Amino acid sequence: MTALTRNISIRALARDDVPEVIDLLQSCHRRPDGTVPPRYGESALRRMLYDATAAICPHGSNVLVAVVDGDIVGVVAYRSAFISALGWEIAYWGTSPRHQGHGVGGRLLDAALTQIRHAAAPDHFVLVRTAHPAAFARRGFHPLPDDAALMRAQVRGLRLATLENA
Repeated sequence: MTALTRNISIRALARDDVPEVIDLLQSCHRRPDGTVPPRYGESALRRMLYDATAAICPHGSNVLVAVVDGDIVGVVAYRSAFISALGWEIAYWGTSPRHQGHGVGGRLLDAALTQIRHAAAPDHFVLVRTAHPAAFARRGFHPLPDDAALMRAQVRGLRLATLENA
């Protein structure tokens, strides 16, 4: 644990956080040519984030932010999976480039997985499409056979590093 992760707080997204979170997610996923994938476009993110703060998201989206010295430095969003009533998915996950490598993303991920574990039955599963498979493998996720970037874990098999007793 670094000094940074000792000073981090994790809380639910507030309506006033939305513009800062959009900027953060876009900075995390910006391509070398300056564009962002469509799912990180401003209108898509704005709709999802404002729906989450109003609790009207059709699949019960939940968004957590990591805060250091009053600045949002990370975000994770999860929701019920579209493909099954028994599933959940990590929809968005990102840490500001300046704060990567200090455990912020792991703390956020563990906080989201802890909330999923409390809301789900043991036979439920969690899906994620990721460019960082090692972070998810450490928590009990396994790649699906036809798509190594798509990973799955059973809720009962989740391993949480930083918030095991939360």
